Amino acid sequence: MLSSLLLVVLTQVACTPGEMSAVCSCKQGMVSACVTLVGNDARRAAQVLDEVHELLEQATWMEGKGDERTKQQLQTAAESLSQTLGSSEPPQCKGQNHHLISRPIAKGLSRHATLKGLFEPRDPRFVSRAKDEKSHCGYQEWHRKVDEEVVEWLKEHPKATLEQFMNKLREIYSRPEMQSRFPHGF
Repeated sequence: MLSSLLLVVLTQVACTPGEMSAVCSCKQGMVSACVTLVGNDARRAAQVLDEVHELLEQATWMEGKGDERTKQQLQTAAESLSQTLGSSEPPQCKGQNHHLISRPIAKGLSRHATLKGLFEPRDPRFVSRAKDEKSHCGYQEWHRKVDEEVVEWLKEHPKATLEQFMNKLREIYSRPEMQSRFPHGF
């Protein structure tokens, strides 16, 4: 029942009255429509990317994981928009500050029974500087995977303590691939 409701909600939300067809088609995972949208209106494409990320996050949080086809369409749209917009690696980057508590993680924390209210999105207490542009510039694939891992961990550990959560972050950021990106840790 819940996954059926999710499917209805996601497919209804994808196209709203008055939206141009490129927006609707892009949200439904049509790569060519995403490319067209970026070419026509990059600002609107960035807004659509935010909407698609929000829908994906909602789909992920729903029990039963929702409709996989719809999630795949949204994922395709997100990847296409990110790549076409160039948002994964903006040209002006020179080794960004990395916020360990990203928006997706902050949302997960805000829904967590024991960790709710302890963190804010892009919490200034949890920032690390990347060693260079290649290490961190935008919302790269490695960054999305880390966010997904942390959000999934939060779901699997609904009664986790602050200490357990901090240990999880330390474990992730002590991995060799993360240490090479952020040599000063966090």
